[in-house]
Amino acid sequence: MVFTRPDGKPINPERLLHTLRRRSAEIGLPQIGLHDLRHTAATIMISSQVPLAVVSKTLRHSTLATTVNIYGHLLPQAAREAVTALADALDRADLPREIN
Repeated sequence: MVFTRPDGKPINPERLLHTLRRRSAEIGLPQIGLHDLRHTAATIMISSQVPLAVVSKTLRHSTLATTVNIYGHLLPQAAREAVTALADALDRADLPREIN
């Protein structure tokens, strides 16, 4: 359970949503749903470079492909960084080496 009462019992989802929306309004945030929090958590994990397999298991997706299909649009930055790292390594490999 992600959200529980103090005694560990589940919280009624409608009550939780009502509380989320009320508290969001109190501090001037736009109205969001509980699923939006799930997407926010996934986005934070991916942008923090948590391995995609870990993100997938945390979200309890049945397959890694599900995670990639939903959040794959967040991966281009990681792909750019990988290509840059590879290019840097190849550039260093092209440098003349000292012969001992």
